[in-house]
Amino acid sequence: MDVQYIIDKSNLGVQYKKKIDQKVKEIQSKLNNFESKIKKKEIEINDKKNILKKEEITLMINELNDDLKEYQILRKSLNEDLIKEKRLYSKKILEILNPLLTNYVETNNIKLVIEKKNILVGVKTLDITTQILEIFNKETKKSN
Repeated sequence: MDVQYIIDKSNLGVQYKKKIDQKVKEIQSKLNNFESKIKKKEIEINDKKNILKKEEITLMINELNDDLKEYQILRKSLNEDLIKEKRLYSKKILEILNPLLTNYVETNNIKLVIEKKNILVGVKTLDITTQILEIFNKETKKSN
């Protein structure tokens, strides 16, 4: 069985993927705005380099460095939040999938289910991914 396929292709997984994609767009927008702000400051510093006193330039460079540090912290934080959200969505799907899989295995008298990524060679007729995906989609449709 291919669990990742079910996570990616199930109706619930597709909904979660859309939410993640929207969040990625929001993050990219925030980061792009911050980057443009930093680039403007950098250009301003280069433009005024010959005009301002050394102390003023040093102050502006320090502000730019602070902004760069803040950008890196923001970027790291947003990426960590995104990873947490992806894990949460996967966990929710697995919480629904596990009892369905257990019931399917008991009902169909299956002795062992192996993750597809751990199989080197096998008969395709033994793959229960599509059957589980159908059951999963029906079950999550009832819940919604």
